[in-house]
Amino acid sequence: MTTSSIIFEDTPRYDLWLKLILGGVLALTLVLGILFMYRDTEAAIVLLGITLFDALLFWAIMPRRFQIFEDRLKILLGGPLAVNIQLSNIAEAKPASSRKVFFYWGSRFATSTSNVVEIVRKKGLNLVISPKNADIFVERLNQARQSQPGLA
Repeated sequence: MTTSSIIFEDTPRYDLWLKLILGGVLALTLVLGILFMYRDTEAAIVLLGITLFDALLFWAIMPRRFQIFEDRLKILLGGPLAVNIQLSNIAEAKPASSRKVFFYWGSRFATSTSNVVEIVRKKGLNLVISPKNADIFVERLNQARQSQPGLA
């Protein structure tokens, strides 16, 4: 992939309901693991392992940043993980309904019901994301797409 400069960068918006669900899952398995410590050590170890696994999984798959480059959109996840989408493969970027956060045929990186952006791809699964500044993000992404040779 060629080196290109960042045109725009935004962070995801995380709604309270998502924080409560993720925190609740971790708290439930952690508390159960601690409670089982006194009755069944093996079950406690399994539950604490599940808590650690879930925490690492949430850390790895939850989006950290959305970056628009001259030639691609990059969704940075935890650690070295990222999703790169060439701008030439994006058919459309538009604000979307909050229902698409829960019911969508494609990849969902949306973490908020109020700032939903749908990325329609020419090839591959479409996706929804939740940048903090959704309107500015869509505007900058569409500007970057328009500046691509052969896409104007």
